[in-house]
Amino acid sequence: MTCGLLLWLATPAIAATPAEQYVALCATCHLPGIHGAPKVGDRDDWIRRLRPGLNTVYRNALEGIPNTAMLAKGGHAEQTDAAIRAMVDYMIAASAVPASALRDAARYDKLNIRDRDFIRRDADYDGLLTRDELAGDALLLARYTRFDADRDGRLNPQEYRNAETAIARELAAVAIDDAALEAAVRKSLSAIKGVDFQYVKIAVRSGAVVLTGIVGHADIAIRAGDALKRIPGIRKIDNRLVSGDQIGWD
Repeated sequence: MTCGLLLWLATPAIAATPAEQYVALCATCHLPGIHGAPKVGDRDDWIRRLRPGLNTVYRNALEGIPNTAMLAKGGHAEQTDAAIRAMVDYMIAASAVPASALRDAARYDKLNIRDRDFIRRDADYDGLLTRDELAGDALLLARYTRFDADRDGRLNPQEYRNAETAIARELAAVAIDDAALEAAVRKSLSAIKGVDFQYVKIAVRSGAVVLTGIVGHADIAIRAGDALKRIPGIRKIDNRLVSGDQIGWD
């Protein structure tokens, strides 16, 4: 009896179903939909999350999402990748996601795109970026034709990555002292609604910029990163901003 009990305690993850593991490990956030987590049962939210592919959803669960409360494996590093994927599958099924959404996700998965920035900008999920999808990024638009290697009027993932790499290299080559660079960073961030310098700190050293602090939503942290990467003189960006949801998680 005692040996049997010890064996059961030693292997609970093997005996647990994905539904049971979801209840034990994921429901705290995903049942009520707090900390920015997609709520189980909210079909529309899960359809939106699935649009850039099921593999992206799996990746978010396995690796976490930068600047959000979603840690790698939800903070349960002891779980296998297969177990995490099974819990994701359970939440999708429990949310009654239609087959059409799963087909759309499968189509995007076939494009095998992993660049988070590219996926975020790919508004119509066709695997190509148009000028309209890059609206607001004046620096990249000014160089659009230069990086459109196949001259089809759109940037594919490799062309986009080539553009980002080249632009970052060119901007990093601009000589500027740290004090002036910090002033430029502060000016750029001040234009972003939701950035409060009472809670956001900037550190600059030899062209490397570190942002720390709290913003109201992960989208604000992402916009902050987008703004910084177009500032001349920055050699490295470490965006450690977290949303208020992250503090709730902690």
